[in-house]
Amino acid sequence: MRRVPALLVMHADLGEAMLHAARQVYGPVEDVEALSNAEYSRDGLEHAIEERIARWPHGGLLLCDFPGGSCQQCSLLAARARTRGPDAEIVIVTGTNLSALLDYLHNREKYGVVELAERVQKKAQDSVRVQRGQSA
Repeated sequence: MRRVPALLVMHADLGEAMLHAARQVYGPVEDVEALSNAEYSRDGLEHAIEERIARWPHGGLLLCDFPGGSCQQCSLLAARARTRGPDAEIVIVTGTNLSALLDYLHNREKYGVVELAERVQKKAQDSVRVQRGQSA
């Protein structure tokens, strides 16, 4: 199975910070980039995403911080423009957190793009918990 590449498209320096934290836990990371919306217009961000995903002949994941924002919107437009079929699909996962990123890194050679995206989504959702410090 091929390694599924990913691009973190996030606000400010969140993507770089998440990659830094992931490297502290996981070790060296290859085939993953972070792209911030801070230095781009909407059109510029979409173009920057398109440039990066053009290097993915077999598809990959766009990992965004939250739904509805410019990062997710531009990712969606870039992915639609790039669609080349089921073997080269670009899938967007919003709400990506550190748990999801680490799960992606551990499993990106075991699953295809769609299956991996679904797994990352579940991991992100499952990692959000409410715990109270009070004794029962």
